[in-house]
Amino acid sequence: MELTYLCPHCRGALNAKRNIILAARCVKDKENKGLVLLHEELGNYTVAMSSTLQAETGDEFDFNCPICHSSLNSPQGEALASIVQIANGEESNIVMSRIFGERCTFQIDDKKKVRSYGESVSKFVDPDWFL
Repeated sequence: MELTYLCPHCRGALNAKRNIILAARCVKDKENKGLVLLHEELGNYTVAMSSTLQAETGDEFDFNCPICHSSLNSPQGEALASIVQIANGEESNIVMSRIFGERCTFQIDDKKKVRSYGESVSKFVDPDWFL
């Protein structure tokens, strides 16, 4: 299945060679910044980072589109980010944790059906808040 991930602002493609590419900046250390490559398969938490970016479990990061530089952070105030996925012509919103090591991803389709991935999803007792 071919997957395309898009910035919700500029609709530019964020993935290449099975990785989603995001610009990241550590919340507690603004000088700690670089690129993050997330595996495009939902539930696969393989991460690669540019050599300029350091991350420890629990660190929070701000994510931006590497094309238009718009913030991908969720406006609800939680430590989540949002991008768009297109699979087989169907569009979904992907909401993921911005905390390094926290495995938490939600996929919300156009019918508001929510699928969750990762062992940290229980942190969000009611994931309907981001619908």
